[in-house]
Amino acid sequence: MIKISIVVFDYALAAAAMGMSDMLYFAGNIYQRQQRQREPRFQVRLASRDGQPVKVMNNLSITPHCSLQDIEDSDVVLLPNITGEIDLTLTRNSDVIELLQRLQQRNCIIGCNSTGVFFAAEAGLLDGRQATTLWSAVDDFRERYPKVDLRPDQLLTVDGNLICDAGGTSWFDLGLHLIELFCGHRTAMDTAKYFMVDLERSTQLSFSPLASLKYHGDKTILEIQHWLEAHYREAISMDDLGHAFGLSNRSLLRRFKLATGLSPLSYLQDIRLDMACRLLVQSNKSVEEVTHEVGYEDVSSFIRLFKRRSGFTPNNYRARFRAVHVAR
Repeated sequence: MIKISIVVFDYALAAAAMGMSDMLYFAGNIYQRQQRQREPRFQVRLASRDGQPVKVMNNLSITPHCSLQDIEDSDVVLLPNITGEIDLTLTRNSDVIELLQRLQQRNCIIGCNSTGVFFAAEAGLLDGRQATTLWSAVDDFRERYPKVDLRPDQLLTVDGNLICDAGGTSWFDLGLHLIELFCGHRTAMDTAKYFMVDLERSTQLSFSPLASLKYHGDKTILEIQHWLEAHYREAISMDDLGHAFGLSNRSLLRRFKLATGLSPLSYLQDIRLDMACRLLVQSNKSVEEVTHEVGYEDVSSFIRLFKRRSGFTPNNYRARFRAVHVAR
């Protein structure tokens, strides 16, 4: 079970806190049924500084499940939008900042909705790293935190264990990223369909089931993963791949599998099939065109491989998930 904690504080955006809670709860239960597990995938908790109710935006009150001291074991901590005065909020919630600093030491995933990113920046977690925030807070953020690589044109940024969204309803993108990270592509797509999320709204939303395989400490293997993601359309030789990164075939296979749990060839296959899923949902390309677009030559082999991986034929997959794609 993945422990996800959503920090609530005075004048937080209730829609983001409760919306992410609802989405993650829904996805966790879908995953439980799909995988026939005994318990939901996620344990979602709302936590306040002292475990007491907080007054959020629009004079509403949220009663949390626990206090900050109870969420030190979290796998993911989420920070909703600050709708009150930012200086005052940061000052009154210094214990949140201290908690983030402790969680960062063990590489806990920290997700920030909109101006919630100010908490992570104040904790020093974003220096030299990418982030985004609400358009109206950009100037203030840049003045306060000049060391942060702010990308205000992006709805979602992912830099290591730090995930930020740009505000509004982009907490959907943050939530779906986490769902795909821990539950996979199918659950993320089912959730997006249920909540009617436009999958083209964010160029940063990868919908890649491989995202969770990058949380390891082997920098060379991470470089190889990035290279494969950029060159997946090409005919790739494992001999050439190892040579390009200074590894023998044996070392490449051993280190890649140790870091990701997959062989380089299986990883490449998953990249190709993941892109095929996106093309089927987001384009009008034929199955034959999709086959060649993602680096395969034989259409029949591609269809068998796709069905084995997704449980659907390409055409059935398109029919099922295209309802969540809203054409521009």
